[in-house]
Amino acid sequence: MMTALNLMDKIKQITFIKIIVVYLRYLIGFAFVFASIVKIKGERFTTIPTSEPVGYFFEAMYQTGFYWNFLGWCQFIAGCLLMSQRFSTIGAIIFFPIILNVTMITYSVNFGMGTPTITLLMLMGTLFLLAWDYKKWIILFKPDHKIKIDLTNAPADRFMNNPVWVIAGILFMALTVLLNFLKGQQLVTVWIFTMLSIGVASPIIVFIKEKRQNEFF
Repeated sequence: MMTALNLMDKIKQITFIKIIVVYLRYLIGFAFVFASIVKIKGERFTTIPTSEPVGYFFEAMYQTGFYWNFLGWCQFIAGCLLMSQRFSTIGAIIFFPIILNVTMITYSVNFGMGTPTITLLMLMGTLFLLAWDYKKWIILFKPDHKIKIDLTNAPADRFMNNPVWVIAGILFMALTVLLNFLKGQQLVTVWIFTMLSIGVASPIIVFIKEKRQNEFF
């Protein structure tokens, strides 16, 4: 157990892996926020006929009414917390049982090959995010008299805690919600360009700020 945790601590020092973690939070959060809006608005998620197992399943979920909206809000909150970076650990904790349930459903109902694979990858990604933040929740599995953790003397990770990631996350959240209200190919094209621009510009800004801070100190 300690060997695995020590390995994770070493991995957390690699800048490339840090970037992967940041954008994994964005990617998974985006998927859930995007899928949640339809449920929150009380609309059907798919047009697959009820004669198909998948269509029948989604129609049954849709007919539950309030529960359909509840699922949407749970997905929305979990996705936003993940994309915020600041509260990503809480988002991953909320997200895990939801994506585990979704993964089991896609393998239980005939969703074909693509969807189950995607949900499984999202589940594995969420497990990695939880492992990344293990210091924030591992004490839940320790007896009270053996809890001993003090991170106040640990140096702050300026790269992961850079406010640029938070600002980008907020922009991604707003743009993901906006996507559900866009009409027309031109607007969608602008949306894609804006999302890509933020995604590319954010790490460049962070690296520039890191370089300047290192030169200053």
